[in-house]
Amino acid sequence: MTSETTRAERRGAAPAAAGGRRRAREMDREAEILAAAARMFREKGYHGTSVRDIAESVGLLKGSLYHYIRSKEELLARLFEGALAETLGELERIADREGPARERLRDMVRVYVMAVTDNLDAVALYLREWRALPPPHLARVRTRRRSMRTLFERVIAEGTRARELAEVDAKIAALALLGMCNWLYEWYRPRGRLGAEELAETIAELAVRSVSR
Repeated sequence: MTSETTRAERRGAAPAAAGGRRRAREMDREAEILAAAARMFREKGYHGTSVRDIAESVGLLKGSLYHYIRSKEELLARLFEGALAETLGELERIADREGPARERLRDMVRVYVMAVTDNLDAVALYLREWRALPPPHLARVRTRRRSMRTLFERVIAEGTRARELAEVDAKIAALALLGMCNWLYEWYRPRGRLGAEELAETIAELAVRSVSR
């Protein structure tokens, strides 16, 4: 009975293992497609890039690409939403922790700058092509970005009340800081004079000084 059970378990485990490997390959392929789409959207523009262009860049036929994505609009939406979700979670954890608002703000700017430098293509796409998103996806992206701004606004307001930061309009200050970080997509070069971490430290310090007493 034991040997029969073991053989049955092995027979069941083999398809499961094969299915896991297949799914892992598909996830790798999807990541490759997303990266290629982000690069081409940035270089040629969203409207100037066809599904065929994306398929050819990853060695697929156009029809085969539809196994991984439903439409070009879905690709654009997934690029935006993927870049935003993880960053928003990190910012929430920093904003909610105890400690001086000044230090939390510095860490939030640092995290946001690192997110921008890690996702230059997605940030560029959002700022240039957000109107191309289908309404449901655009609504979700806008909600997440509004949530980010609210977190910065809240921490700045807390710093003002605690007299750690200057008496500024928290909403305008938050928008200004985020705008400064977002604009990195236009001039930051990964192989430039400053690495991403050094750049994040520098901008975080400048951001905190800009709202300090």
